Amino acid sequence: MASSVRSTAGFLAFALGAMPLPAAGSESVDGATPAFQLSANASIVSDYRFRGISLSGKDPAIQGGIDLSHDSGLFIGTWASSIADSGGSNTELDLYGGYGGSLAGIDYSVTALAYVYPGGQGVNYFEVLGSATTRLGTGSVGLDMGWVPRQDNFGGDNIYIAAKGQVPLGSLPVSMFGHLGYENGDAYDRKWDWEAGLSYATGPLTASLSYVDTNYSGADEAGRFARAGVIASLAASF
Repeated sequence: MASSVRSTAGFLAFALGAMPLPAAGSESVDGATPAFQLSANASIVSDYRFRGISLSGKDPAIQGGIDLSHDSGLFIGTWASSIADSGGSNTELDLYGGYGGSLAGIDYSVTALAYVYPGGQGVNYFEVLGSATTRLGTGSVGLDMGWVPRQDNFGGDNIYIAAKGQVPLGSLPVSMFGHLGYENGDAYDRKWDWEAGLSYATGPLTASLSYVDTNYSGADEAGRFARAGVIASLAASF
């Protein structure tokens, strides 16, 4: 699922990872779909952006994940990315589990996600995520929501909400996508971020190019990493 959840490439990887693939050797003799589905994803991005902010110091990042889902709707997974130094760590490891399904034409999921930074100090935290998507014509629209409750590394609540959309361009394997997000709380004060781009899919590969920007203009390093940028990514699903 994942799209991880984290950036343009993260959303692509998360979406690719959510594609159900039979677990190795689990297909029954009569060809019935197995109860458990295993999938994996890998990607390289020119800049790892999370909600508009570069977490790779505006440098390229390597990412990948594995997901296991059950036909009941339950799923677990992990996703990792190289990052700029964060509390002494240069790796982000996401561990998550949740439930997803469909109701009245709306695909939804609820996910509990831990952001772990191996070797880092005072940077791990936990978030609850919700997502809802529905078809609109030939495309889709949706809403993503994130809530970080008060915890050791957060002095107070933090919320994030984003509207998203995707539409294919004619009969070509090309889609236009975008999102508009708002974040407020302990991490950022009334921050907006937005993104618009194109993706091209062929076989197990998806390439994308997008423009990302925010209204955050702090004078510190975080402000520099929030400035506008063009992001390229290449993701593969297995």
